[in-house]
Amino acid sequence: MASQPIAQMSYIDVFKWVFCRMQPFQRKQFWMLLGCMVVVAFGETITLGAIAFFASAVTDPLNVLSSKYVLFIKKFMEIGALNSIKGLIVISGTFMCTLLMLKNSLKTFAGYFTMRFSTAMETYFGKILLDGFLCMPYQWHLSRNSADLINAVNWRTYLGRNFFRPSLNIFNDLLMIFVMLTALLIIQPAVSFIVILVLGGASFFIYKVIKKRIDKISILARDYQIAINKEISMSIQGIKDVKISGNQDIFISKYLDNAIPFSKIAGYQGVYSNAPPLILETSGFLMLFISICIMLISFDITTAYVTGTMALLAVTAWKVLPAVSQILSSMSNIRNSLPYIQSLIIYILLIEENYANWGRKHNSPISFIDRVAFRNVCFSYQADGSQIIQNFNFEIRKGETVGIIGASGAGKSTLVDLLIGLLRPFKGEINIDQQNLSSKNIKSWLQMIGYVPQFPYIYDETLEQNIAFGEEKEKIDRSWVKQCCTMASMDNFIHDLPEDIDSYIGERGVKLSGGQKQRVAIARALYRKPQIMIFDEATSSLDSKSEKSIQKTIYSFKGKQTLIIIAHRLSSVEKCDKIIWVEHGKIRKIGKPSEVLPNYNVV
Repeated sequence: MASQPIAQMSYIDVFKWVFCRMQPFQRKQFWMLLGCMVVVAFGETITLGAIAFFASAVTDPLNVLSSKYVLFIKKFMEIGALNSIKGLIVISGTFMCTLLMLKNSLKTFAGYFTMRFSTAMETYFGKILLDGFLCMPYQWHLSRNSADLINAVNWRTYLGRNFFRPSLNIFNDLLMIFVMLTALLIIQPAVSFIVILVLGGASFFIYKVIKKRIDKISILARDYQIAINKEISMSIQGIKDVKISGNQDIFISKYLDNAIPFSKIAGYQGVYSNAPPLILETSGFLMLFISICIMLISFDITTAYVTGTMALLAVTAWKVLPAVSQILSSMSNIRNSLPYIQSLIIYILLIEENYANWGRKHNSPISFIDRVAFRNVCFSYQADGSQIIQNFNFEIRKGETVGIIGASGAGKSTLVDLLIGLLRPFKGEINIDQQNLSSKNIKSWLQMIGYVPQFPYIYDETLEQNIAFGEEKEKIDRSWVKQCCTMASMDNFIHDLPEDIDSYIGERGVKLSGGQKQRVAIARALYRKPQIMIFDEATSSLDSKSEKSIQKTIYSFKGKQTLIIIAHRLSSVEKCDKIIWVEHGKIRKIGKPSEVLPNYNVV
């Protein structure tokens, strides 16, 4: 299967692939569920026999009292009530009701755990996807559409409720049909042959006719859904640009270009889903009619026998027809879900490949006592592309304040991403106190870094939760949050908030100014108690007043932490200990501000 194209994987291939990646306890639960379904199937068959027996006892009790079944029971069990018609009806009815309650209780239990198991599979594989995406290299994310990754995690439902649950239901229904038809075959072989012929023929016809169409429209439905979600994500996430450009109608038009064809496909999917029960209903009544005619014409039998057989046949059809319909419906759901699951498999294989190449969540300790050194570092975003960073050699000593300057596209941000460890050089080394920065110690290194971007991510929660980014609410150190706010010079505007640090600041920080957002980002970086603070164009989008205020806050940390300041405006780096001038992916000059900035101004 490793060499087989994912898009050509059959249902069995997918099931094996998924089953192999389940935890041992999950496989144990799976087999326990199947065992429970076996018991339910036999319970269904025995209950249907009891219903047929009760129907015969009510319609022709005298013949039933003298039947071999009742005589057999009387021989081994002393039940005096079986000597009267009323006793026969009461006992057979009580037995039928008891079996019904036991069977339905067990069926309810099995249904509960089937749904629970299916959603547990969604949770498990959703965790694999989300955890895997978060562990994928940052460079990998740069070439991906975030909406596609969100869709992939959301498609976990296709693995649980649309794959595992239908699969378990198919097994349950097939087992029940097999046991019932076997019992019917023993009691009335000729009638059983008609049942198997009619239902089997109808089921085979339905499956063969709609299979190809389901496969085709399922792939189309998936592709349209991807396109719809992308358009929605673009329009909502870029709402400000959408409104300013006045292009709302264009986004709506693009949405409709995909949504309208998708609605037509959904209509076809509905037709194919509803067709099986209608065809089977017609086949079922035809089966009953043919069976009655054969028994009345070909056999010399009593009314009780006809009634009992017909009752058994009727209740069998009552159970078998919906079961066959549900099997076909479950198969349709599975085939509809296969394109989505195949996409998930591709992502999971990429995740597994990443773990194999780079390891998984290593956390070897690393120390930063002396310096960070770049040794002949080269980097390119593509293996055969031009080098963004070419032979970088420099050192940053602990406690220094270093400015990085250069025109747009010079490589400043790439340099910072390499320093942080988000990107890996394809040539050269980055050393922390003579220890090579690698996937094994990157987690320890990241714990030392506080990063303040140009456009900080602010999410729709309280100020406290935004500063303690990602930490569980009950574990947040509120006193340290307030200290970080003070160090980030936030006291003035915090007092204006209605609920202090418990105030909600809106999605993307819509209730804050640009300068306030930067201060939130600074407080967030400080909350980690970093040894290195990196300010990546932190003031470039601010007005001059806000810029000077943020610069004052930034330089208040000088001497307390190692500061790295990336900036366009030279006023932001004039007070640095050292300047690194980057130009066209190369280091043009390194030195004190008095040595570098005059030449930079000339250029």
